[in-house]
Amino acid sequence: MDLLQAWVAVGVPGLVLVGAAFVGRSRVRALVGYAILIALLVFFVTVPAGGGLSAAAIGLLAVVFVATGRGTHLDDRYREHHEQRERYTTADEPR
Repeated sequence: MDLLQAWVAVGVPGLVLVGAAFVGRSRVRALVGYAILIALLVFFVTVPAGGGLSAAAIGLLAVVFVATGRGTHLDDRYREHHEQRERYTTADEPR
């Protein structure tokens, strides 16, 4: 399997799964995303046709996710925009 086939067969679907895993602030999904990134990293290191650069790109992606605090204690303190509102509707306000 050459590098292009590796990216088409494994890399692109793997990165789509990683992107889906990191949407939102779920710690469990973030851990699954990191596990997929590690699996992709190991796969591209073992691809015989120049997978080192691809492995470095995937490793850089993992570093970016860690730097943004995905799956860490920073997610515990993060509040989504809908969690910051005091009211969910304006229907009961006096006119």
